[in-house]
Amino acid sequence: MTNGESGADPLDVLYLLHRQLRLVSPALTVAPESREVRAMLVGLAETTNRAAPLLASVEPGALAALEQAFRHARAGRPDETNSELIGAYGRLSVLLRRDAPRREAAANEPTVRWIVPD
Repeated sequence: MTNGESGADPLDVLYLLHRQLRLVSPALTVAPESREVRAMLVGLAETTNRAAPLLASVEPGALAALEQAFRHARAGRPDETNSELIGAYGRLSVLLRRDAPRREAAANEPTVRWIVPD
């Protein structure tokens, strides 16, 4: 599946968004007022804008969480921002996992259960 204009995979923007979310959340936790975090949020907003048409059709919940995160960020609420970013990351993780399904043989493998003695 490629984009005819650039030859790039249309999912590339979702993978980029996923990586950015994975990085910005810990940074926001540690230094919510830093210039670096503000720059990361600007970059995340730009990527979100690029991904918005695709997200709107395949994962509107992630898009809504990102939009809410940016509203919280503008209002100076880093904890709420982070909560929404984490939610968006989770939804995007599930979406991208569907794109790369598990091995067929794994469906028939037994679950290994660890038993801890008393």
